[in-house]
Amino acid sequence: MTGERSLRIVIDGSMARGGGGFTYLINVIPALVQLAPDHQFLLLVHHPELVDRLPDAPNLEVQPVPDIGFVGRIRWVLWTGPRWARDWRADVFFSVAEYAPLRATCDVIAAFRNRAIFTPIEAGWPLKQRLRLGILKTLARATARVASRVVFVSHDSAADIGATIDLPERKRRVVHHGIDPVMWSQDAGRPTQLDRYILSVGSIYRYKNYLALIEGWAALCRRRPETPDLVIVGDDQDAEYSAEMEEERRALGELGERLHILGEVRYAEVVAWYRHADVFVFPSYLETFGHPLLEAMASDTPLVASDIPVFREIAGDAAYYADPNAGGAFGYEIGRILDSDDARTALVEAGRRRLTEFSWENTARGLLEVFNEASTDRRSA
Repeated sequence: MTGERSLRIVIDGSMARGGGGFTYLINVIPALVQLAPDHQFLLLVHHPELVDRLPDAPNLEVQPVPDIGFVGRIRWVLWTGPRWARDWRADVFFSVAEYAPLRATCDVIAAFRNRAIFTPIEAGWPLKQRLRLGILKTLARATARVASRVVFVSHDSAADIGATIDLPERKRRVVHHGIDPVMWSQDAGRPTQLDRYILSVGSIYRYKNYLALIEGWAALCRRRPETPDLVIVGDDQDAEYSAEMEEERRALGELGERLHILGEVRYAEVVAWYRHADVFVFPSYLETFGHPLLEAMASDTPLVASDIPVFREIAGDAAYYADPNAGGAFGYEIGRILDSDDARTALVEAGRRRLTEFSWENTARGLLEVFNEASTDRRSA
């Protein structure tokens, strides 16, 4: 990226507490600072593990920020964020969430990665959560109006969310997530005493659809007793839904002892969970990308995913697909893989081919093009 005008870029990662936001930053930041040594980056971040794991680089300044909470987020977009941009003399302010400074003196770019804010799908959220999402949607719409560009991580989400908020096509840019296959191919040793297990990974939200997965897995176990245990890994972001999952586990009786809901696992340990799983299942029905799809493929783990357009965009022929509204469908597709070595081999090979289209370097290059494009437009205006 040498030869481009050097830019001062604030990257707001303060909302990343785990899950996809953490994965995104821990991988894309090193690629950005390496590809653009003439740019200066200021990363605002809250997650302590993320702070510890970022590289030392002369063009990267990492600024830990406190957990500001929901009300603090409103103050952030109105006052705190613009002050950071002004005081640091930023050319670009890039938010990896849907909320960015509304009165910044520089170019504002936002990544719209949370489909839950925009969906009309009834997800069974309680009133408090619905009110919260309504406020966040208002902030996101305001961000879209002031932003020079809005980055989406899939063509499906760009079309759907873009239409929902009446975002002009000229502002939409698609930059896919990437993956580091070398990292995910390493054998980090078995993470558990279980000989075999089926795995699902993702922060616990209602739309992750874990109850449907549990239902399908339990049905498969009843007709196929040798079915491996089910392991669910992910931080708890929805106490009400996680309580429903625990209630379902208890209702399964003895079978429930084979359902393991582990909570958050350190990022470095997740590799081992993927590598040794018999099958990976991603039952979510509401995603803008679905990075666990790539993680499973990079781990040579056969994949079952919800049959939604964005998952087909990302995984292609490297997954078996199940109706997310029919829990038994997940059990059926898991069984197809467990009962056929040929099916497993075909899915793993398709995953390896599919991964050639995704890399964090490509993601970083795409973002840098958006940053430079927005800055060039401002200078020529």
